Amino acid sequence: MSSRFTVFITSLLLSCIFFITCKKEYSAEGDRLPGPPPAPVGDAGYTLGGSPDECQNFIIQGTYISGARLVSSNTVEVNVTVTTIGNYKLTTDTLNGIWFSRSGTFTSTGNQKITLVGTGTPELARNLIFTLKADNSTCNFRLTVTDAEPLAVYVLESGFGNPNPCIYTLAGTYISNTPLTNSNTVSIRVYVTYPGNFTISTEMINGMMFSYTGRFTAIGIQNVLLYGTGTPARTGTYTLIPEIVGPHPLGGQACAISVTVN
Repeated sequence: MSSRFTVFITSLLLSCIFFITCKKEYSAEGDRLPGPPPAPVGDAGYTLGGSPDECQNFIIQGTYISGARLVSSNTVEVNVTVTTIGNYKLTTDTLNGIWFSRSGTFTSTGNQKITLVGTGTPELARNLIFTLKADNSTCNFRLTVTDAEPLAVYVLESGFGNPNPCIYTLAGTYISNTPLTNSNTVSIRVYVTYPGNFTISTEMINGMMFSYTGRFTAIGIQNVLLYGTGTPARTGTYTLIPEIVGPHPLGGQACAISVTVN
């Protein structure tokens, strides 16, 4: 009797333990059961401050030197107005080997600041105008990539006019749909007050531009030969603006040249 009772008690205890264990496992599994899936987040609705012209109150951080790869401190802060929360993606075009971008999620509406991070390595010292594209709006901002130090201090000499014409001599022939060669040059006059590295460049107009990078080793009046690149797209007379790329504490940053394409 005692033996049967012991067996009975043991069986009962084992049954209870099994029941409790199963209940716990079930409860644990039950706790891990997923709830209703979160509602999918769609694309945000927003506009860029300053669109479609210059980005409103943009702030550029970091240094930009030709041949020096961009790092996390190379940023551009822009302003946006959010009308609908959701995902966003901001990106610029790629110029001179670099671009800026940022993606994320807007969790509230209203005016906000977004910091874009730069990527790539600037190829040349240039004055650049980036176009930022986002949702249904665009804006642009200007950024300068400089030469490595020491930087020259100088001015571009010019005459009177609007814009002020460079003191220049244009060489070469300019024919539509014909690529420019080393014979397509423009010599402009400068006045140097401090020797060092420099770049003078125009923007790309009608498929062509002029530029030169070098080093001034003496002060005073000098002539700089800018070389043309690209392919003129259309016939006509075009105004190109050579500019100092980098600091220009004395003024005289830019002047104008005229190029006729046949």
